[in-house]
Amino acid sequence: MPADPHLHEFTMIQRAVRALAGKGMFDEARRLLQKLFEIAPEDPNYSRNKWRFATELVKTAVVHQKRAVAADIAALAESTIDPAHLRSAERELMDRAKGDVTSL
Repeated sequence: MPADPHLHEFTMIQRAVRALAGKGMFDEARRLLQKLFEIAPEDPNYSRNKWRFATELVKTAVVHQKRAVAADIAALAESTIDPAHLRSAERELMDRAKGDVTSL
């Protein structure tokens, strides 16, 4: 089985975004998140991983009390990721995370 050509790049960008968001540097994190969303848009597995990762970032932004950033990340994920690739479980995760944004 050939190695996935996107896996290393995807993982490294994901780590960088997670580190930046953890430090509260959401402008830089969002820029890298857009780059992450450009990787393999046709692959349903990557789409689901991107969606779950975006949900994680929304929750991180909520913890940092950055309502606008959290809403922006959710909107970016919804506009970029193909909804046909998502299952109901992924949609429910984002719905709960967006519910946290409105309860701030």
